[in-house]
Amino acid sequence: MNKKVDYLIVGQGLAGTFLAFQLMQKGKSVIVLDKGLKYSSSRVAAGVINPVVLRRYTVTWRAKEFLNYNPLFYERLDEYLGKQYHFNLPLKKLISSKDEIAFWETRYDKDDISDYIYKGLTDVTENLFPSEKFKVGRVKRSSWLNISDLLVDFREKLQLENALLEEEFNFSELHPNQYKDIKFGRIVFCEGARGKNNPLFKNLPFSLNKGQLITIKNTLLPSDSLLKKKVFILPTSKNHFKVGATYSWKWDNSSEETAHEIEPEKTELLKSHLEEVTTSSYEVVAIETGIRPSIKDRRPLIGGHPNKKDVYMFNGMGTRGCFMAPLLVEEFVSYCENGTDLHSDVNVNRFVRLS
Repeated sequence: MNKKVDYLIVGQGLAGTFLAFQLMQKGKSVIVLDKGLKYSSSRVAAGVINPVVLRRYTVTWRAKEFLNYNPLFYERLDEYLGKQYHFNLPLKKLISSKDEIAFWETRYDKDDISDYIYKGLTDVTENLFPSEKFKVGRVKRSSWLNISDLLVDFREKLQLENALLEEEFNFSELHPNQYKDIKFGRIVFCEGARGKNNPLFKNLPFSLNKGQLITIKNTLLPSDSLLKKKVFILPTSKNHFKVGATYSWKWDNSSEETAHEIEPEKTELLKSHLEEVTTSSYEVVAIETGIRPSIKDRRPLIGGHPNKKDVYMFNGMGTRGCFMAPLLVEEFVSYCENGTDLHSDVNVNRFVRLS
């Protein structure tokens, strides 16, 4: 491919896609190297954007900043690709016990949670649920990103612009500011779960977890909102809903194939949680798994290698990548181009045992 670019990006999951888009918007040349693995966690992720931790009714890290930045970013991305991927979608938390109801109302008066939830609980209007009486708590400013379509369409755009190299990255071919016959100003690793095995960034505290979700077909569930109890029920297309997700911290990782094998007991768990919410019949049409690149302190890994010039990592978005990544990408590009400081909570240098 004999080429010279400003940035070589390794990985075209959510992080690599957002980074490539932001750089291209700023007039930078890029090549994205990605083999197109079907097991990418980004390809499986639901794409829910939610500023509230619903187990504790607390506001997520930097919620206001992310929420204020995201609409413009997603508007520009939709315009660039000529299709809408980001949709406002009300999130309804289904609450059944008196303790939960009291906790919701108590939390509303604490900290700044009132900016993100409505205090008043409402009744369920859909006649689809078990005899148990639910109340509904509503979350403000929730939305959904159609990640699967976005990644496919952005990949096609990269191909049209001769900016995609479809192969496995080979570390033995990497030299200062050159990979094979590609010369680059900077290289950024956006490898997702594979970042755990990156030989340039050793000893980082990846805490990988395996997630599984199902897609169901149902003609009665509401298509105008995201429902959440023990699982989320997310409308994605006509009569189709994603239901998930599970968390597994141990699995057979002897190979790429075995690591992503369907776990029947997790499928049954999802179905049982779904049936606590609705008694309407449904058909399971797909089962998917992915390995999330979580970090033990629940913050991303962003920044430059301390000993290797022009080598960077942008990884570890975890379950809230759609929520955090747009602004973090903007801050990362400013860090690379202008030397501005990264937020200390995400800077990779907080882990000093890099080699």
